[in-house]
Amino acid sequence: MTPYILLFIVYFTSSIGTTFGDRNRTQPCYGHQANFDMQKVLGSWYVVALIPERGFPKLKRISCYKMDVSETDEAGLRWLMSRKVESPNQEITQKIKGTIVRQRYHSEKPFDIWSRAITGINGCFRQLFSLQTNKTNISDAENLVTYMQLHLMDTNDGAGPYLVQILWGKLISAVIYRKEEGVSMERLEPIHKFVTKLKGYQMPPLICNKLEKEIEPPAFQRP
Repeated sequence: MTPYILLFIVYFTSSIGTTFGDRNRTQPCYGHQANFDMQKVLGSWYVVALIPERGFPKLKRISCYKMDVSETDEAGLRWLMSRKVESPNQEITQKIKGTIVRQRYHSEKPFDIWSRAITGINGCFRQLFSLQTNKTNISDAENLVTYMQLHLMDTNDGAGPYLVQILWGKLISAVIYRKEEGVSMERLEPIHKFVTKLKGYQMPPLICNKLEKEIEPPAFQRP
């Protein structure tokens, strides 16, 4: 499975409404206060595993990939849109408020997802929109309406920290990152227990396969 197909699944699942059980759905991210420190989250991370939902397709191979996290603010994102995007519409620009994080997914077709921090719930973000890095027209952007949460974990195995991205979608429950590639099922146990406690029953994690070579976007697609 190519990194782009997996990335599309990760992106697609974040644009579908949640169907989780009778939990506290009255608050974004179930009101969970994550262990989140912006300065510690910034930078490059590698996907090492994911926790699927029941509808996730059965795959023989799931490719690892790199994801970069950067921070901006509403003024910075509006300025970026004025540079990159032709005729940004009012619906999107009105949602650009507060602290913004950008996640850049490295694949054959790199794309960015911008998310806005939710006040009062640590690590919780509302996803705003996604745009391939080589696109300049706002009509190509995908509006996103769901929440995701970034949670830092150290499982005392000497391999951390781990960044757990909790998704409220239908195919993927969480994506697990490390600063370096590679992980074992044993090391994933504390993370699996954490997600289970937060969201209920979880499928076993799926460990990704290392890429033969790292995919770097062309120069014109880089920040």
